[in-house]
Amino acid sequence: MTTIEVPIALRDQLVRRACRDRVTIAEEIARCVAAAEELEFWREVRRTMVGPASRSERGSLEVDRTARDGLEPEDWSDVL
Repeated sequence: MTTIEVPIALRDQLVRRACRDRVTIAEEIARCVAAAEELEFWREVRRTMVGPASRSERGSLEVDRTARDGLEPEDWSDVL
């Protein structure tokens, strides 16, 4: 265990949140840190993932060229 100094307003905010959730202040701090880390993770995911605009530029039904097996495409228009 250790002691940290925080502004009174922050301490009061943590106390209110901890009381509301019926947890200790330490647990509330851990929850806040975990929530911040998860938010950071998903921001990074959104930043690095291909967005819908990029997918539509490629065409929704286009198959990745590396996934082709060398066979001619079949006509499924009578089934679909």
